[in-house]
Amino acid sequence: MTCSRRLGLLAVVMSVVALTTLSACGGGDADHWDEFQPRPATATDLANQTFEFRDFSYGAVFDASLSSTPTRLAFLGPTAADAEWRLPFALTARAATSSGTATLAGDQLVLTFQTTDPVLPFTTATPIALRVTADVNDGRIQLVNTETGVSQTSAPR
Repeated sequence: MTCSRRLGLLAVVMSVVALTTLSACGGGDADHWDEFQPRPATATDLANQTFEFRDFSYGAVFDASLSSTPTRLAFLGPTAADAEWRLPFALTARAATSSGTATLAGDQLVLTFQTTDPVLPFTTATPIALRVTADVNDGRIQLVNTETGVSQTSAPR
């Protein structure tokens, strides 16, 4: 076999190995997630659930300063109020927690903080408006900040 053929064969083998490695680890992400298949989120999807935002842009959907910061959003049981649902929530990042009440009306989720930790960038009574959808298969939610346009999907449960 000539030297140029060996180099060509080596290049092909290296390409196959590189592609196999990337596909096996999800393209470099910490988790290999299937494609998000959205459907309208309901209060049942959120109630008594905890969602972790630990990859991609992390907590940036809540505030730009939380980019690269693992963030956890936990909801308690809902109460109905007309066409809206109210869910107590706690948002944890940087070993600090801020909490308040979330309002869910259709695909609109509004987080309003009632207690804030000074380590976190939130202020009392300042709402964060998000669009929320749920994955049809695995309990993930996807949030889109309606002011900034930042989108984030929670980790699979």
